[in-house]
Amino acid sequence: MFKNNFINIILLLFVWCNISICHALEYRGVVSGTDVNLRSGPGTNYEKIKSLTNNNTYKLVSSNKVKSEAGCASGWYEIYYEADKTGFVCSNYLNISLVDGTVLDKYDRPWTTPKKAIIGGAKFISEKYINAGQNTSYLKKFNVNPNALANVYNHQYMANLQAPYSEAYSSYKSYLANNLLTLPLEFTIPVFEQMPEYTVLPGKTYQNECLNEVKDVQFEQLLDEQGFPESYKCKLRLIHENYPNWTFKALQTTLDFHKSVIAEQAVSSIQGGDIYYDLSSGSKIETENGWYKANYETVAYYLDPRNFLIPERILMFENLAYSLNYTEAVVQTILNGTFMEGYSFIDNELYASIFVEAGTLANTSSVYLASLARQESGTNGGRATTGAEFTYQGFTYVGLYNYYNIGASSSAESPVLAGLVWASGGSSDVLVTSPITPPTNDNENIETPDDNDDNNNNFNEETLPVLTESMILNSINATSNNGCLTNLTLGTTLGDIKKKLSNLTVSIEGVNDTDTIKTNQLITFSDGVTSISYTIVVSGDVDGNGVVGATDYVKIKNYIMEKPGSELSVAESLAADVDKNGEIGATDYVLIKKSIMEG
Repeated sequence: MFKNNFINIILLLFVWCNISICHALEYRGVVSGTDVNLRSGPGTNYEKIKSLTNNNTYKLVSSNKVKSEAGCASGWYEIYYEADKTGFVCSNYLNISLVDGTVLDKYDRPWTTPKKAIIGGAKFISEKYINAGQNTSYLKKFNVNPNALANVYNHQYMANLQAPYSEAYSSYKSYLANNLLTLPLEFTIPVFEQMPEYTVLPGKTYQNECLNEVKDVQFEQLLDEQGFPESYKCKLRLIHENYPNWTFKALQTTLDFHKSVIAEQAVSSIQGGDIYYDLSSGSKIETENGWYKANYETVAYYLDPRNFLIPERILMFENLAYSLNYTEAVVQTILNGTFMEGYSFIDNELYASIFVEAGTLANTSSVYLASLARQESGTNGGRATTGAEFTYQGFTYVGLYNYYNIGASSSAESPVLAGLVWASGGSSDVLVTSPITPPTNDNENIETPDDNDDNNNNFNEETLPVLTESMILNSINATSNNGCLTNLTLGTTLGDIKKKLSNLTVSIEGVNDTDTIKTNQLITFSDGVTSISYTIVVSGDVDGNGVVGATDYVKIKNYIMEKPGSELSVAESLAADVDKNGEIGATDYVLIKKSIMEG
């Protein structure tokens, strides 16, 4: 009998591990660049351990990036460079895959089906926010976590001031219907310095529902250990009476509340009436069609966590990591009454099933993802959920989906269409070859408002330009060939390139703006989400020293004569083809020699 029970336990553990992915996935990084620096810590201020060779492979300590202390704004990966020794590499110079060789397409773009958009978007949200320190609905709107990868007040997912408020209520209704409020939920609640006695929404009366009496000494001790002020504790005591197995963690922001309101006001919009709008300039300030900059009092109310320490709203502070408790049936309650209630006919799969799979793959709450999609796409869906043909900035696309409106910058000509272009990932497969016609009604709202929610957000990811290869090449008048950036002028500096792409981050490790670019250097262009890297080719600079000289002439001549050790890399071969006829021959070294003599 014991043997049978033991076997059953092993089988149960096997099944559970496959469902919850209990084994840790192992990742590797392949170096993309020449002489990439390995450092002792996550910053260019740390000691250089060694140089890594292009295409060499290393095992990662973790697939999560470490926040940069200096240089490499995209973060650092920690790798094993020897069996028991680790170092840090700028993430721009590592291509990540699973140890078994499976190549990771980060966000599965282009999103040509609802399922691709839901799962790919979940991966994006998980990497850029939830696993980067903005792991609650509140922190995605108000990045006040000093330990997040992005600096405070920056890299916020949405401008809608009420978004966490609405998302929390959608989740609450689902939790209530499925008896999930009895689970041991965990909440991370920000605490500010110099907070006022209370904040109140304009036109409303302050409601202070509190429990001042200490009834659970052990719970009170936990609150004190977390550093919660009394104005928080009196509300948490009230919640604890009904939900004794909930855990509350204080996030000490060390931020001044007044200064935080001012900072957030610049990136917070709202709908609802003049009483909520910033009228300090004499009139309301439109941030997008139908949306306006919020006034100080309104921002203060939504920023103040104490106003939402009630069961109906506290889920904005819940940790958004994946949970086995959020089953398909639970997700279905969020989707009921929306266009996602049934099947995605393109994918031949229930939407609820897709969201559960997305949560599993992205290690993110599937309930939250469904709530977010409902918030962003609305009850009836919209342009971002139909796959219909559209034209934006001179190009026509078809068959694209974006359920979370990622990349829908409010500063764009049409946020929803900009988000769909972002969802294309720069792929030409979604471009229409038929004649291009001007776009119509570009200012249409992204979503149909949901009557069951308090408000809906129709734009997000403020700082994301749409990065494509053509944007880079056209701006600097360059071409690409076998992963190399060609047609660059001798003597061009990194600063010269940056001036032409001021909306992007352009970097070459160890190179300053005044330094001349050289053949074989790896240059990376990033919009904060997508990065595109090339190996630089400067015509004639075969040896990669930034000038055309005798050594370049000798390298070409030796290559033509097939002398031992005269092999050239792809970039060096392109640099040696001075006459650009696709071959390396006598004409090329004659042109080099002539250039030297004329110089």
